[in-house]
Amino acid sequence: MTIKSYQEYIQDLLEHEDIQRLRDTNAHWRRDRLTHCYAVGKLSYRLARFFHANVTVATRAGFVHDWYHGHQPDRKRFVNPDGHHFRQSVEAASEYGESPAIVDAIRTHMWPWGRKMPSTREAWIVWSADNVIWLVDIWQSIKMIGRDRAKELLYGNR
Repeated sequence: MTIKSYQEYIQDLLEHEDIQRLRDTNAHWRRDRLTHCYAVGKLSYRLARFFHANVTVATRAGFVHDWYHGHQPDRKRFVNPDGHHFRQSVEAASEYGESPAIVDAIRTHMWPWGRKMPSTREAWIVWSADNVIWLVDIWQSIKMIGRDRAKELLYGNR
């Protein structure tokens, strides 16, 4: 039995022009959104294999969980959880033809900010992978810009 590589699960997505545009959008400070999505997808792939979950669902949902280009002006980030970026990512994945299981994992990846809690093994895997990679992104960004500059950005000039 041949095990598909991570790349094989997302090859069609990597070739999508709109996905490639994610390189132009920052995810968490210094990392572009495509790099962040790639890392979340890869960790989701590994966790799905480890936990015997549906690898296709976890991998593809992990990769496209942040498929959006900036916030729409009428959508407040954390004030209105129904207007958060996962709505835009769900719309993009749905329009591309992703399965309902993949769309559900994307919809719940921002819990508890989103109202719906993950309910499948694959959705929990994507949620976990995104949070782990978010921490890595922030840590690497702080290391890149320096501790003093990070404090200034977080707390302002006191």
